[in-house]
Amino acid sequence: MPWCPKCKAEYREGFTECSTCKVPLVDTLPEENEVLEQEKFVLPDGMEKPIAVYTASNRLEAETICDLLREHDIAVLDRPAAFRQIQAYSGADARFGVEIMVDASQTAQARALIEEMKHDLEKQPVDEDELARLAEEQAIETPEQPMEDNVSFKLLPVVIGVIVVALALLYFVAN
Repeated sequence: MPWCPKCKAEYREGFTECSTCKVPLVDTLPEENEVLEQEKFVLPDGMEKPIAVYTASNRLEAETICDLLREHDIAVLDRPAAFRQIQAYSGADARFGVEIMVDASQTAQARALIEEMKHDLEKQPVDEDELARLAEEQAIETPEQPMEDNVSFKLLPVVIGVIVVALALLYFVAN
C-alpha cells in the first residue's frame, strides 16, 4: 500500500500523489529516527556548533545585529525564540523575539560587537530628523508596487443600481 511521507496517510493501490500534501507517495514509511535526521536544518558555512549569543526583541533589531556580525565575517543564524514558553509567564519579551546564534569559537567576538553597538546607541541616540531621513531613503529604495484592480469597486455601481431599482419597485408596489 502506498503512503504519504508527509502526513502519513495510507492510500489504495493506483494512487501516486497525496491529495492533501501534493507529494509523491512511497511504498513504506521511514523510521522515526530517519525522519528526525532528515528534518535537521542546515547550518551556514563556517558554523559547526551554534551558540545563542543574544535574543533580539524584534526582527528589525535582529537583522541589524546579524548585518553587523556578517560585516565582521562572523557566520550567523537567527531563529524565533518562541520555543522559550516559560519566559511568557515571567513577563519577558523574548518569547516574541529572535535568537541570534554564532559558532562557539566566535561567541566572545560576537558578544563584544553587540555590546559595543548597544553602548554606541545609548550614548548617541538617533534624532527625529535622522529617522525621517532614513525613512525617506528606504522609501526611495523600495520599488513602487503596481496598483491592483479591485473587482468589488468595479461592481459597486452595479450593486447601487440594483438597490435603487429594488427600492423604486418596493415603493410602487406599496402604493
